[in-house]
Parts: sequence; structure tokens; C-alpha cells
Amino acid sequence: MDLRKEMGSDVDGRTLNYCFSCGMCTGGCPSAMITDSRYNPRRILHRAVIEGRLEDDIWLCTNCYTCQERCPTNTKVADLINLMRRIYVKERGVPEFIKPLIENLSSCGFTSSIGDLENKRRERMGLPRIKHNSEIREIIEKTGGGL
Repeated sequence: MDLRKEMGSDVDGRTLNYCFSCGMCTGGCPSAMITDSRYNPRRILHRAVIEGRLEDDIWLCTNCYTCQERCPTNTKVADLINLMRRIYVKERGVPEFIKPLIENLSSCGFTSSIGDLENKRRERMGLPRIKHNSEIREIIEKTGGGL
């Protein structure tokens, strides 16, 4: 598979050509700040486009879109990383550490389990109780996104 071709055709066909590796995406990235440079959007784009490689560090992105908002060339950095994740899953399957999140999402509608302990804490803070959301499970089942 030609990673660059697949990425370019699925986002907008142009955004990969805009990046000139200035580092603005990495400089404002919260994940890059706390992962001791293990997560570096500029390096991830370079590796995927130039070398045609996907690595596990794409899963450290928090989808905050700061990289995309700061980019002076309007490169769709976060969208490209999300696309890399989809390509990764298509080629290698869902990473093991993601499976519990999907199971929680399917069972209760959230990536982390919300139970009595969390709801009691919410009540003490004056927040409403959170109920499980079965609509998410239906969406996962309809789209074949289950494990």
C-alpha cells in the first residue's frame, strides 16, 4: 500500500503538500509536552509521507486539534493523524490497549466505566448522574466496530 497516496486521496488531496516542517504543530501540542518528545506530529507526518511508515505513537494524539489550528500552512495535521489511525487499524487491527476502551464504549457509552462511585462524586459536586448510553452500542454494532 502507498501510504502517501492513501492519505492524500482521503483527506483533501493537497494538505500533505503544504507542510514544510516548521514545528508549530509540535510546539503547541499538549501530548508532545508531556511525553518527552515521544509524540511529535511533525516527525509523524514526515515518517508517514517520506518513509511510508506508521508507528504506535499516532495513538498518543488527544484530538485537541491544536496542531491544526496553529499550522501556518493550514495542513490538516489532526485529520491526517486520524486517517493514519484508520489505516493502521485496517492493516494491523485494533491495538490491544485500545480494546478495553472500545469494550467500555460498547457496554456503557463511555470510554471509561461510569458507576456508582463516579456518580456519587458527581452528586457531591452538584452534577447530574450519568446513565449508560445504549445508542453508542447500537452504532458500534451497526458499523461493525465491535471487537
